Parts: sequence; structure tokens; C-alpha cells
Amino acid sequence: MYAKVIKTYAEKADIQFICSDSSSESVHCGACSMGQTPSQNPETVLAENPVGAKTGDIVEYGLKEHGEVKAATLLFIVPLVTFMIALGITGSMGFEIWQSFLFGLLVLGGTLLGLQLLLKNKTYYYIAGIK
Repeated sequence: MYAKVIKTYAEKADIQFICSDSSSESVHCGACSMGQTPSQNPETVLAENPVGAKTGDIVEYGLKEHGEVKAATLLFIVPLVTFMIALGITGSMGFEIWQSFLFGLLVLGGTLLGLQLLLKNKTYYYIAGIK
């Protein structure tokens, strides 16, 4: 899969996926337009840049091993578990169900904000080579 380097940082780069329906190398996966309407600008993704690609380069990129599982765990499982723990703690303290639910939502929001801050520069993509 190929991408265009939009901006480079110290060891990372913002890349924009490049693919077409008639790619001769692989079937069109749809990752280039995932979740977008036709009028939206293409989205960029942060990727590790071990090969030293420069802005404007066309590069081949990949996804680290088990990247999908790690990302799903961090973004779905961790907040869900913290929400359930908060419900359990407040329920055992004698709060009513609606109070437990509100506290759980506050903890869930805090968890998601904390993850967003902690994982701001985290990426599972990497640049494999320059085309």
C-alpha cells in the first residue's frame, strides 16, 4: 500500500493513503476513504519514519503486527472496563443506579480524554520504504 508524505517530524511523518479501485498490485481496500463523504479532504495518519522519507515522497507503508488488536484494546476495552468498575464501586457504596451511571459516565469521559492525551503521538503504522 502506498501513501504520500504530507509532513515530517523527528522520527515520524503524516501520511495520506493513496490507492485506486483499479490498483494493479492489490484489491482496493477502501482505507483511503474510510468514513469520509466525497466532499471531505483526505485524512492524514501518523506513521513511524525509520527510512527518513521527506515531504512529498511516495512511500510504501505497513501496519505493525497485531496493531488492530492493540488499538481496539486501548480504545474500546479499557474504557469499557473502567466504566464497569466505576458502576460496581458506586453500586457497592449504596448509590442509586442513576447516580452510579452518571459517575460511570464521568469516569468513562475521563478515561477517553486521558487516553487521547497519552496516545496523541502513538501510531501503529510505519513507512516501509520509499517508492
